[in-house]
Amino acid sequence: MNYFSIKKALFPAVILLFAVATPMRADLFYSSAEYDKLYNEKVALELELKAVKNQYKNELSDCDSKRKDLESRIESLNKEIEILKKRNEDDRALNDKRIKELEKRTDILKKKGGDREKELIDENRKLQQRYEDELKKLRAQLKDALEGNIKQIADLKEGYEKKIAELKKEISNLNDELSELKKLNKQQKEELQRMEAQANELEKQLQDEIKKGEIRLKRFHDKLVINIDDRISFDSGSSELKKEILPALDKITKILSDYPEYQIVVEGHTDNVPIHTAKFRNNWQLSTERSLSVLGYILKNRKIAPSRFSAAGYGEYNPIVSNNTPENRSLNRRVDIVVIPRVKK
Repeated sequence: MNYFSIKKALFPAVILLFAVATPMRADLFYSSAEYDKLYNEKVALELELKAVKNQYKNELSDCDSKRKDLESRIESLNKEIEILKKRNEDDRALNDKRIKELEKRTDILKKKGGDREKELIDENRKLQQRYEDELKKLRAQLKDALEGNIKQIADLKEGYEKKIAELKKEISNLNDELSELKKLNKQQKEELQRMEAQANELEKQLQDEIKKGEIRLKRFHDKLVINIDDRISFDSGSSELKKEILPALDKITKILSDYPEYQIVVEGHTDNVPIHTAKFRNNWQLSTERSLSVLGYILKNRKIAPSRFSAAGYGEYNPIVSNNTPENRSLNRRVDIVVIPRVKK
């Protein structure tokens, strides 16, 4: 496994731990038993992360083995270069010896004189010049080949050293990511336990409204959604809060103030029946004004920091059920208070 496949193996785990869940269907409900199952899955994930870390160590060991092989190859090439140098020196010595013999023969022929001797001398000179030219050419070729091999070895060594350094850096970064991921797992588990306690407290305080179907609590693995039915919150086509919803909002506000580190998003939703009045141009504006009405009432509590809150209007474009019946359209007309734990790095 190379470092690219290591990142690929990590990708699902990182997505599971960091991705913020997209809007989900209202009929999904996570019980305490399901949360326990999620915790067990997290423990399994940590074991898997340890296994991946061991794979990184093996990858580093493979890189060291490759580096040693390259060093051995470089050493072998250096020995070949030394052999070539020695062979070149031997050839040079042999050629020098032959040149001296030719010069000696030339001197003898000069002493004997005569036309034939002169011809032989000329032939010897030509042969000597030809031989020297060929020898010069061979020496130049050998020099070029030697320099090319030396450069190739240097380039290979530099390239592999750079690649090894990059692999070591990548493995170090992945180890840092694993460490941060393990830290986040522990913090996330603690935050989920706190959110479970908050959900239990809300369920206890709002048990009457929940029994009547006016408020619904939906637990997800990374957030808590308080779903307020529009029957007790707004009149049709209005964004003014009914008095019936205020006691429930007071209870919700009190519990939210006990968890100052959580982020809160107030979401407004409508059904798909078009609206066009003097006050509201469309369902976008109606859903947004309703979310702002709920947010404005919650922020009357001075103990709550406004910086924790945001509001959004989704119109009819984020239904929890199909709008094919009056009952389903009633479920889609709602305000959701979404509680999101903030895990610090």
